[in-house]
Amino acid sequence: MGQYQTDALVLGVKNWGEADKIITLLSRDHGKITATAFGCRRPKSPLAGALQMFNEVDIQLTKGNRLDTVRQASLKHANRTMSTDFSAMAYGAFVAELATNLAVEGFPQGDMYDKLLEVFNAFGSRNPRIAALAAAFQILEFSGMQLSYDRCVRSNQEIEGDAYFSIQEGGAISPEMVRPEDRDIMEYPAALQVFIGQLLRLNWLDKPAFKVNGRIMVQAEALLLGYLYSMFGKPMKSLKFIQQL
Repeated sequence: MGQYQTDALVLGVKNWGEADKIITLLSRDHGKITATAFGCRRPKSPLAGALQMFNEVDIQLTKGNRLDTVRQASLKHANRTMSTDFSAMAYGAFVAELATNLAVEGFPQGDMYDKLLEVFNAFGSRNPRIAALAAAFQILEFSGMQLSYDRCVRSNQEIEGDAYFSIQEGGAISPEMVRPEDRDIMEYPAALQVFIGQLLRLNWLDKPAFKVNGRIMVQAEALLLGYLYSMFGKPMKSLKFIQQL
């Protein structure tokens, strides 16, 4: 079977058997990769140091019928904050899980890969909660499943002022387009619209130049998590980790 080499981000690590791991990777050229790392959990394994969550690696793999096999891996960059700061680790795991769910095997994911590099590198200098929220909204833009935040999904007119939001319909609804039978729409105030716009435009190389109150933050999280639940049919596993904070 063919071998290939690529740069990759480690998005998931799961113990398997007595000394092995199943690794989930994201590559620019190959998209999502699921591979077995045999013997990776042995202390003297040459793979042990590189194949840690959030690391960027240069990796060589062999193609398999179901899972690829890791042959060699060398560390390109380790995100130390993500491995030592419990809060950054928890919110980073949420971002990694979302990327894993959205990425496609065998399909180039250059935009998502580069965005995750920026996000993971920024976790050490930003509020992890805001960083994870901004990362999630931005990653959705590369998925083909992005939401309509500033135009009404029913009239295609630009939203002005307070409005409503339908997760089922995938976007904002102008007040004049609300129907008597609407039951599952949520409030979408102008302040929330502004905040989501700031998250989408956040420059990861600079400090954020905005503030948000707790109520708007919670509304943004509810909108995002409601949409993700509707897509995946179940809560994100990493939310249990975050709830322990």
